[in-house]
Amino acid sequence: MRILFIGDIVGKSGRDIVSSLLYSLKVEYNIDLVIANAENSAHGKGITYKIYNHLINDGVDYITMGNHTFSKKEIYTHIDEMDALIVPYNHEKRTCGKYYQFIDYNNMRICLTNILGTALMGESNCSMFDSMNTILKETSECNVDFYFVDLHAETTAEKRIFAEYYKDYAKIVVGTHTHVQTADERMINDVAFITDVGMCGTYDSVIGRDISESINAMISKEHSQYTIAEGEAILCAVVIEIDEKLKKPVSIERLQFRPY
Repeated sequence: MRILFIGDIVGKSGRDIVSSLLYSLKVEYNIDLVIANAENSAHGKGITYKIYNHLINDGVDYITMGNHTFSKKEIYTHIDEMDALIVPYNHEKRTCGKYYQFIDYNNMRICLTNILGTALMGESNCSMFDSMNTILKETSECNVDFYFVDLHAETTAEKRIFAEYYKDYAKIVVGTHTHVQTADERMINDVAFITDVGMCGTYDSVIGRDISESINAMISKEHSQYTIAEGEAILCAVVIEIDEKLKKPVSIERLQFRPY
């Protein structure tokens, strides 16, 4: 089994590059399952029902989120219809939505879940450890072979600590949130790990945001509406291969497609 995990989709340019490249990536890398983080897909913050359906129609099987999950109020209206959406367990605004889903494939059961990190993540209402412990307890009798965690977190160290601490359960730990792809993809024993998958969004930007606006916001403290940068996009992702007989991952490969 081969899984393609796509990093944070940021705005229209991010959606467009995923739409244009996804089919060819699935063919080239012989992909069986596609997961994408789309918490920034709607103008940089949140997701809409329309965008959700576009991503599913483009070939994304499951969508994970992050600290901007509930930035668009319409999510509360449509979340019950968004069957493939997984929201962070420990988001302070979570009153609805699934925070884990079972993926059954060739007699193997994977539990896909989404958790916010603890450090510098103001939207979390409990630690990532309390979150994972709760999920493990709730699914303890569900015949899960291993857990796939999208750990949406700010700091590098806590992502590695999480992977080490839960290595007997979480066999895939991919970091999201910083929008900058890290060159540390590796197998930690039986755990496929990367600190941050990176983003899909405008290449000439400040993590997807307009450069001038970002400078003015930081230096001059100007308030803005978070303008997404325009231009050609980068796509960042990882491909994870799972041995179906052993029921565990055996490799992780980092992908990055720049416009130039």
